[in-house]
Amino acid sequence: MTPVLPATQLPTERGSSEPNPLRSRKKQRTRFAIEDAALDLFAEQGYEETTVEQIAARAEVSKATFFRYFASKGDVIFGGPDDRHQGLQQAIVARPASEDALNAVRAAMREHWLPTVDPLRTVRQTRAARTSPVLRGLSQDLAMRWQADVSQALARRRGLKSPDRSCRLVAGVAFAVLSNAVNHWIDTPVEGGLAMVIDQGFDLLNEL
Repeated sequence: MTPVLPATQLPTERGSSEPNPLRSRKKQRTRFAIEDAALDLFAEQGYEETTVEQIAARAEVSKATFFRYFASKGDVIFGGPDDRHQGLQQAIVARPASEDALNAVRAAMREHWLPTVDPLRTVRQTRAARTSPVLRGLSQDLAMRWQADVSQALARRRGLKSPDRSCRLVAGVAFAVLSNAVNHWIDTPVEGGLAMVIDQGFDLLNEL
């Protein structure tokens, strides 16, 4: 099973914050055009066979424009993890001290992270990753970074300088629930959105 994170809405340009709504929308359209072009090409001819030049041509942008939005062709699918996870880390740290660690992660995900999930992008990202050894490797790297971010937040919540075994275990369990839910949601017709399926995964875990 490919380790999978739900795809979330990302900033228009890497590291940028755009106060102008019209300019921001134009950048968002450009980013989506590049992303759609890349995912279409990955589906048509494979990730390894697709070049940045081909993606830029399909999206009708220059190669330089591509690199203003994405660091690499793999970044089209897995880019921006630090931006995506910062809010989740802050939400975990802010959870009540009386709440156990796993439920703190669950609540933080439900309230501050899952509302940003892009279902269609998640489906396309996952299907692309399943067909490419390179993307599976990138997906594994992202999974490890996500767990490291969550374990670090759990450590901060407890006043620890660095994550201990308990923090890392909880982060690993939370990711297992998350990845299982994404794969199940994509492969099995279910009612309700992805967030609901993830929540059901945590409920099933509590029943074991």
